[in-house]
Amino acid sequence: MIYIYGIHKDPNIFPDPEKFDPMRFETMDKTSAFIHLPFSAGPRNCIGQKFAMHEMKAVISKVLRNYELLPAFPRHKPLLSVESVLKSANGIKVQLKPRKWD
Repeated sequence: MIYIYGIHKDPNIFPDPEKFDPMRFETMDKTSAFIHLPFSAGPRNCIGQKFAMHEMKAVISKVLRNYELLPAFPRHKPLLSVESVLKSANGIKVQLKPRKWD
């Protein structure tokens, strides 16, 4: 079994690992391709990586064009559940506010 949570929380690779910082992955090309397991690298890397990234960008773009994402109210604290991937056992709650285009 691979301890994914521990690998992705290594402060030598990910500065301030407990902080939510999506921008840290913009510099991943400067580090080993093997340190981020969802896509990894080598002969057994994810064959759908580029498709998944394009699909994710298209969906996020569509959502952000039509809605403003706001923090959940009352404040929501995810309950981490370690399975084959790290996820929240109680979901990720946000508020969506429709955007008004004038």
